[in-house]
Amino acid sequence: MPKAGRYHEGVPCWSVLTTPDLPRARRFYGALFGWEFVPTGPAEAVATLRGAQVAALDAAPRPAAWTTCLACRDLARTAAAVRAAGGRIAREPYEVPDQGWAALAVDPLGVTFGLWQGDAVDGAGLVDEPGALTWNEHRSPDPDAARAFYRLVLGYGYDRPEAGHTLARVAGLPACGIGPTDPPGGAPGWVTHFGTADTDHATTAVRALGGTVRRGPGPTPFGRSALVRDDAGAQFVLIAVPPGPSAAAA
Repeated sequence: MPKAGRYHEGVPCWSVLTTPDLPRARRFYGALFGWEFVPTGPAEAVATLRGAQVAALDAAPRPAAWTTCLACRDLARTAAAVRAAGGRIAREPYEVPDQGWAALAVDPLGVTFGLWQGDAVDGAGLVDEPGALTWNEHRSPDPDAARAFYRLVLGYGYDRPEAGHTLARVAGLPACGIGPTDPPGGAPGWVTHFGTADTDHATTAVRALGGTVRRGPGPTPFGRSALVRDDAGAQFVLIAVPPGPSAAAA
């Protein structure tokens, strides 16, 4: 993933957890990743790691889920492109004071994603380290339709598909993955990946904290990974990455 401050158009730059119980989520992710939290409203908080912003948490009375946010330079233009390509805007562009502008979109596969036009904050301030965002993948029953949509909206280029999976590129650099649902027949969605220094240790911690392990841990070409859910049901991937300076035990 491109380092903070270098988020090209279309690159996943931020992830937001929507959860019905904010204190519960703070306890889970604080224990798992060593996150600290800065309240940004009566039902909102920003998660930080070693002082850097790494994610956001919003309380809402609906099933817990992580939402991937994609960087854009002109939010109004990108929202119009979403509509023109067959998607819809679920929440119109709005200002996040002192940070930037955001919107919530839904693609033709029914997958929700965020759009972020950064100002003072262009996205996560720490990536590719334990406890931080590392990767995002779009999974759906029709990857070809997903590739066509995101190419139109954000200009993605693609490597040759392998078993239905494709690496999407922005400015020639890897941005995200697009592929079929896993397991087959599963619900479509963007899947957020967070780094961990030890995937086996982290999955043990997930279980101890009341979460569940859906698959793994096991080897992948990119690091040992596991598909997990937090104690409210929000799904994400843990993947091993090299420890950063003073990294949390996650």
